[in-house]
Amino acid sequence: MHTLRYLDPVSSQTLRHGIEEWKRAEGADGDAAQNVPEDLVDRINLHDAIHVLFACPTDLRGEIAAHVWTAVGTTMTMRNMHDVNQHRDHRQVLSEIGYVNLAATWVRAIPTVIAILWRSRSMNKLWPAHDYQYYLDCRLCDLRSVYGVHVLGVKRRQVGRGGAALRWVKSA
Repeated sequence: MHTLRYLDPVSSQTLRHGIEEWKRAEGADGDAAQNVPEDLVDRINLHDAIHVLFACPTDLRGEIAAHVWTAVGTTMTMRNMHDVNQHRDHRQVLSEIGYVNLAATWVRAIPTVIAILWRSRSMNKLWPAHDYQYYLDCRLCDLRSVYGVHVLGVKRRQVGRGGAALRWVKSA
């Protein structure tokens, strides 16, 4: 198995190419327009960019890491995050994952959460998440350097359906 390139702390991929790789790993390449409710498309794309910039894997623990990085390493507010989390499709995905499984994964992720909190303290500035489209053609290594993002190391390919699961749920 190979490690996804965007997970490399010094990846020279652009943010755009990292997002494309992330979507392929999720099995979500090209599906957003067809499956994601229109009011979530831009927010999901922003979330994908956060996964890539902060080198969060595609499994459920990577999803948790992306949420923590969003809260402490970007300009997103808790209100912005709450809006997505309260969307009926997001709640449906959480119920499919199972609240017990989700809670257990959060508990197992405590060391990762602590590491992210510690690393976020050394960031130069918060990443302006709402302007993510401006950074699509910037290299990940450059963005990580400018913002002082020190990603966690990932030793193996971690692929799951933690994040893209929302892409596959259609609103009723």
